Amino acid sequence: MGLLSILSDFQFFFVYAWLILGILQIGTWYYQNKFQYLQIENNVLTKNSLFPKSIELSKITALRKYRNSFRIESKKQNIKIYKDVISTDSLYQLTDLLNEIQVNNSEASS
Repeated sequence: MGLLSILSDFQFFFVYAWLILGILQIGTWYYQNKFQYLQIENNVLTKNSLFPKSIELSKITALRKYRNSFRIESKKQNIKIYKDVISTDSLYQLTDLLNEIQVNNSEASS
């Protein structure tokens, strides 16, 4: 819409906003297709987003399970994971992994 307005010589301010939003949408689509939502490597869970967050599985102090999300907390980092973004098979694997994790409450009190 923004590109069409530029080509037809409309010089409204919102035209550039539409163009920028379109480019951001394409960039978001590319990023989501290139990188997975979650990665677990070397005992570190990483949530890929514009600002990636990582947490060591051994340093988890709290694990909260909600209907549509998980909230994983450590002393220095919190990560919210949305279940709707994860495929069904991967969600089952993640749930099994989170059920096996021993929450380290001693780090929360120090």
